[in-house]
Amino acid sequence: MDTEVNKIIKAYKNYGFEVNSEDKHLLSFQYKKGRYYGVDIVPLDDTEETLKSLNELKIKFSKLGYAVNAKNVSTGEDLEDELFKSFFSYESTKKRMQKKYIDFQNKQTRNLLGSKYVYIESPYEQYNNDGEPDSNLLDNILNILNRKSPQLIIIEAAAGYGKTCAAYEILNRISSQEKNLVSPLFTELSKNRGANIFKYVLLDEIDLEFPTLNSTIVIHEIKNGRVPLIIDGFDELLDKVNISNIDVQNGFEEIETMLDTIGNLLEKKAKIILTTRKTAIFSGLEYEKWLNKWNDKFDSTRLSLKEPRIKDWLGQARFDKIKEKDIPIQYIANPVLLSYLKNVSDEDFILQIQNPDLLIKQYFDRLLEREKERQHLIITVDKQYEIFKNVARMLLEFDITVESKEFFKEIIKDQNNKLLEYTRTLYSGQDKPTLENLVDTLATHALLDRKGRNESQIGFINDFVLGILIGEILCEAPISKIENDYSFYMLDLACTAFKVQNLTNKNALWEKVNKVTHKLQSNSIFNYDISLKEKLARDYEELTLYDTTYFNVHFIEYKIRNTAFLHCYFKNCKFDPTIFTGVSFIDCTFDSCEMINSTYLDSSKDISTIKCKQKDCNILEFSVFHLCDENHIFSELEKEILSIILNISSSKSHHIIKIIKNFEKNKHKEVNRSIESLEKREFIEIKGLQINLNINKIKLIKSELGF
Repeated sequence: MDTEVNKIIKAYKNYGFEVNSEDKHLLSFQYKKGRYYGVDIVPLDDTEETLKSLNELKIKFSKLGYAVNAKNVSTGEDLEDELFKSFFSYESTKKRMQKKYIDFQNKQTRNLLGSKYVYIESPYEQYNNDGEPDSNLLDNILNILNRKSPQLIIIEAAAGYGKTCAAYEILNRISSQEKNLVSPLFTELSKNRGANIFKYVLLDEIDLEFPTLNSTIVIHEIKNGRVPLIIDGFDELLDKVNISNIDVQNGFEEIETMLDTIGNLLEKKAKIILTTRKTAIFSGLEYEKWLNKWNDKFDSTRLSLKEPRIKDWLGQARFDKIKEKDIPIQYIANPVLLSYLKNVSDEDFILQIQNPDLLIKQYFDRLLEREKERQHLIITVDKQYEIFKNVARMLLEFDITVESKEFFKEIIKDQNNKLLEYTRTLYSGQDKPTLENLVDTLATHALLDRKGRNESQIGFINDFVLGILIGEILCEAPISKIENDYSFYMLDLACTAFKVQNLTNKNALWEKVNKVTHKLQSNSIFNYDISLKEKLARDYEELTLYDTTYFNVHFIEYKIRNTAFLHCYFKNCKFDPTIFTGVSFIDCTFDSCEMINSTYLDSSKDISTIKCKQKDCNILEFSVFHLCDENHIFSELEKEILSIILNISSSKSHHIIKIIKNFEKNKHKEVNRSIESLEKREFIEIKGLQINLNINKIKLIKSELGF
């Protein structure tokens, strides 16, 4: 019982109570903060003597003006649950979170021109954590959240590919659970002009969400797992003042302080979910180094959302129509466009896909035509588009994505004054709005959306719309402006949105990007070439490319040297092995791919493949070389590889690139083949980008290596 008494005392102290009296029969605790003065009395047994003492205490404190409660709890855990329910207003907080989700649903429905919003899961890959992911993204995340240990979950995807939608679905699932006593804290971080330090942003969010509570109590319950933390848009706090894509190491130094704030919260049963744009930071060696410094204090799971499956969004019948008309699906593989196509009539659907090159224009035209009716706007579609392109131009100048409503109204007015005054002349009589009225109307336009806590800020409805507008502005801008005034964040937003533009528009943006490649990291140059040119555009070397989909790309021109493709997906691609030197494909998938100048990709001495798969094609030979004599299990190189893993730690995962980089470049081909051989013979396991020793064979490995 003494242990439980100590737990009860500790629980009350955590919530700011003072221990007033304690004896072997009962405990009493005073709370004297703010306007509430209260006393909780906890009887430790139900004898007459204890009940008598309880009543005497109740009378005593009532006379002193305290609200008195007797708590009949038997364990410290039960008591903590009671305190949590009371202080966090559990039921009302739960309803508030559910309303937050419903408001989001309604907002998305409005954005879909009135068609009901339905969440559609994206395919995804899971990294960093043991076990195969469930087929269902949300079920998998809920299973991780139900674990008893601290968990960090990172959900990453390209801009506009469903991170925020996934975050809200998680919020809804958590808030709807009956069995778990939790009150999630959901925060949307936005790129604004404030020079925010993440630690203080988080404390501010805590104060806003739970204004009557001390942040110490909230942090205590975050660590206990009762307040799961969902942080949407974590990457938006990164400060990139020019278009330079800072190298991964320097980029990680920028993010490490933010991650340390999160790492310090990950104790006991804490659960923290981050959503972020896709970045090499979380798949690289620097992040693994950061994880290792915490000495397995918590588990980290990275979930990477992939390109949307068109069949999931449009259904089999419409998918068959697209295949029948041979529509280039790379022009529609975006959640915003697929949502649009999903919700048009069958007749409209056929008309829309006749011209996929014009699909984006059709999407904007439909949205803007509807706005003329909804807002009674006498402004043509083209002029509406011009107004909001001017707004996007100012956001680009300021390097922000959200601002206050008043600031947005000033942007609309200042950037479109002549156009707005002309528009007013089109109205007659009493219908003629004042300039302020017209600006007010435009500030609630369908292209804009309220953002942030209490919806006190405004931004564009999604990254796709903003990215398209920024991409067009970049195509018109002088190179000096792009080079000196615009951030990499905005450049990346535009290039991601333009992935579904027609080739003419892609080329226009690529011509601009190509003029500033000296300011970009090599990986970004490669990815922008592939996204915008749909082919190689120069020689490349020393690349490490993670988790990328390459659709209909011909690897048949220019050279690629000393490069690793990790967990990439190649669909309808062509390969000429003669362009590759010292190139590794690790845990990649080749779907419907072809070869030129060779039968197999992995037969070249300059190419190695490790744990790769092929589907509807036959370009991999799957030959494994095991170079050792009959008296030994391992070759000398295999022993060296295993020794490196054992010397680091036989129980931890090791990033595959980290292992390979222990060797000279001229040995990488042989090292990769040795790793593949060890994996085929089940001495090691490769999961995503991580290598583990097979625990069932560690004893044999150590014996052979003399450990």
